[in-house]
Amino acid sequence: MKPAASSMSASSDSAPTPAELGAVQMALIRLDEICETEPQKVINDTEELLRVCASWTRSDAYAWVLALRAKAFRFLDRLTAVLEAASIALRSIDGDASSVAAHLHLESGMALNQFGLAREAVGHLQDAERIFARAGDDAGRAWVLVSLAEAYADGGGSEDPEPIARLAIELAQQSGDGRAERRGWKQLAVICRYRGRPVDALEAIGHALAGNVLPHARANYLLELGHLEAWLGHYAVSDDAYQEAAVIYAEYGDQLGQANIERALASNALILGRNAQGRTRLDRAAGLYRQIGNRTGLGYVLRDRCLVRLTEGDKQGAVEDVEEALGCFRDGPGVIGLAGTLRTAAKIRQLVGDIKGSREAFGEAEALTQDSDNPLAEAGLQLLLAEIGGTLDARLAAGMKAAGLYKKMGIQDGEAYALSHIAGLHAGEGRVDDAVVVLRESQRVLRTARAQVLDPGRRGDHDFALRDVTTNLLTASQRLGDAGRDVFADLVLDEAPLGLRRAVSDQQVSAATRDFIARIQGISRCSDDLAFPRTHLLQRLGSSIASVDLEEGPAWCGFNDFAAAHPRDAILAVASPTRNHALPVVWKLPGSEPEVQLVGLDSEDVSQINALSHAFDAARTDILWRPELLEWQSRLAGVLVPRPVQTWLVGSGPRSISVLLPPVLTHVPIEALLLDDQPIGVRAAITRIVVPTATRLVEQLGETVAYFDPGLEWSSERQVLANVYQDAEDFRAELGPGQLIIAACHGESALRAEGSLVAASGERVLDAIDLLAQPLSNSVLVLEACFAGRYMGPRTGEPLNLATVSLLSGAASVVAGLFAIPASDRCTGVIVAELVATLLEGYPAAEALRRARERYWRARPEVVGVPGKPGMTMCSSAPWAWAGLCAYSR
Repeated sequence: MKPAASSMSASSDSAPTPAELGAVQMALIRLDEICETEPQKVINDTEELLRVCASWTRSDAYAWVLALRAKAFRFLDRLTAVLEAASIALRSIDGDASSVAAHLHLESGMALNQFGLAREAVGHLQDAERIFARAGDDAGRAWVLVSLAEAYADGGGSEDPEPIARLAIELAQQSGDGRAERRGWKQLAVICRYRGRPVDALEAIGHALAGNVLPHARANYLLELGHLEAWLGHYAVSDDAYQEAAVIYAEYGDQLGQANIERALASNALILGRNAQGRTRLDRAAGLYRQIGNRTGLGYVLRDRCLVRLTEGDKQGAVEDVEEALGCFRDGPGVIGLAGTLRTAAKIRQLVGDIKGSREAFGEAEALTQDSDNPLAEAGLQLLLAEIGGTLDARLAAGMKAAGLYKKMGIQDGEAYALSHIAGLHAGEGRVDDAVVVLRESQRVLRTARAQVLDPGRRGDHDFALRDVTTNLLTASQRLGDAGRDVFADLVLDEAPLGLRRAVSDQQVSAATRDFIARIQGISRCSDDLAFPRTHLLQRLGSSIASVDLEEGPAWCGFNDFAAAHPRDAILAVASPTRNHALPVVWKLPGSEPEVQLVGLDSEDVSQINALSHAFDAARTDILWRPELLEWQSRLAGVLVPRPVQTWLVGSGPRSISVLLPPVLTHVPIEALLLDDQPIGVRAAITRIVVPTATRLVEQLGETVAYFDPGLEWSSERQVLANVYQDAEDFRAELGPGQLIIAACHGESALRAEGSLVAASGERVLDAIDLLAQPLSNSVLVLEACFAGRYMGPRTGEPLNLATVSLLSGAASVVAGLFAIPASDRCTGVIVAELVATLLEGYPAAEALRRARERYWRARPEVVGVPGKPGMTMCSSAPWAWAGLCAYSR
């Protein structure tokens, strides 16, 4: 808003001189340049200008000062002040003959839009557009049309906002107004999001964010980017955008922006199960919206918070929130918000027994949705009808319509959820064939949705957010009994990490990873002395391994194909806990059919699992050795090992079992769980499966290549291995296929996906780069080191560690440390010596480890030392003494 000199004419009571008009004009131009960044200064300085113009109240100069104040008030979220300033100014000028009138109408319309009063905004914006068009002001028209598109998108009605937004962009381009053009692209992104076109929406917001964008405008565009990424299931990316916008809003003191960010971050937190964080942010957002009088924003917050209250058991609070939210939206034109809140009200009213009120809310929501062009709202309405509708056929039809709408929009998460609900309806009615068909289709869509998340850093949040879908699918499958068994089993295996699937299946890492290794091999030696470059390379390597390539895609494996690759083993596969705190478990005993179960988890189960997850910390390892804290050995056996598997394990004859655990449970020493006071890992050969495949590699042991850290004695191990490399570099140079490879040294426990082995001197022994530098096909590795088989990353991430990486390099089996293992000849040394001797006799790694444990168990000393605690002892049966080494394979 930069007034031209011709606009600053006098029109009544006293006539300002040309010099006076020029001074005011220059002051206004100067203030307009800082209006967005320093709105309060503009308010303060225009107070003085109003005193100067006090005798010119019928002049354009006076109106321009008020127009600039209105703009500044808009940036300060003071709607009443905006409208008051604009109203006074419009009364002071001669109708709409001056362009200042268009700016006054524009400011009024933009402020009304900002506060969710879209219908009231339309009249002002139409007046502004008419004046700008008559004056041939394309830039002014562009700003108005952007705001009109916003009003029509938010307020419903028959006007199509998309061509209006596109015309605004065209006019802005013609006039060279880059800011108006970006605003147009941002509004087009919103419209495309409303209409279920994610590709178009992302392209539009990309245009808005391109180039040199003023900070406050950038925050607005980042907010929309966050909404888009959350809609697509990219919650970490979404949070990043929101957090960046939050910093800018805080710097500008923009309370509305901060409230919008709090609400957006709350939504993501709730989706990801962070209810306490979500509730705190909702309360904060509600306070901010109340403070600035934004009823529409408050309505959205209350709508979200009522559902949180419902999960907290506060039904009365939920009803109060949803009813107040309805009042907020009824006060304004927010058709989309009102329709969504009516859907929520219908669900809550039904849950509290208000059937009549539920039907009324649903009917009103349906009427509003039919009058709008919003497939997202229509899909939400149909999902609600599928949940609380009348007849079964009506609910099924609504669910299918919702699935179709989501499919048309390309939103696989929504499509999978709708299909999972339909499958549940079929299963509940005993419609077995129909249920199985829909279950398989939902599984297919779910696989597609997961495979679209290429970045491993974002995949964990996405998978966690899909818990509603997997909960529905697993519950429906279990209801079907034998008919749903295969679907249930395949769903459990589908949760295995995506980034590792193809690499393990094809016995080689991706082309991108191979290229990366080839590029850095030449700098390995020079990077040994520089910790940061090596660490950085390892981090990049881990990201490369875990990333999904759309062209190659993950390799999916069904449970029956997986079991066929392990014909002599029992199979035990576990998935992540469902939304309703059940653990999906599938098992198969040799010669039997698979069985499935949803095992309920109570708070004590979760507490013990969590306590074990912290046992790598020296200050929290008591749970691994203090007798009074070892209840988990029996308790978790009842959780993780189904009764038929327990019965089989305590039977006579050789026992071997392949176990597939989700990342959230890989830290649990399942080998130490007790059956009839004897550990499972002594009874049976346990192989931890990294990812399920339809083939199993054969161990081929030719040459033995070993390295023992010169800083320790390794007395027991040296009795079976005479020739050992003393130099780590020489040891690495000899690694290759078909070998028995042994590394005995220190393992680092830093939170880094790949991990590393080091000597007491600090010299590097092995890391992921070394292991992938050349194929280790069919080799067996024994990594006698702390944490070499431990995954330290996010609870739903890719379980990368040195054992995993060894398997990616082609190794058939790996024995590695799950937690800190004692460097003692009285326990670990005895076990490793027996393990190596048994491997050299030709036994498979898992069975060799079992025999080594059994020998230790039969002849163990009464006590052994506690690692890191000189002078303290623990019972030799404590898991810390013997269960730290585990066998891994594919």
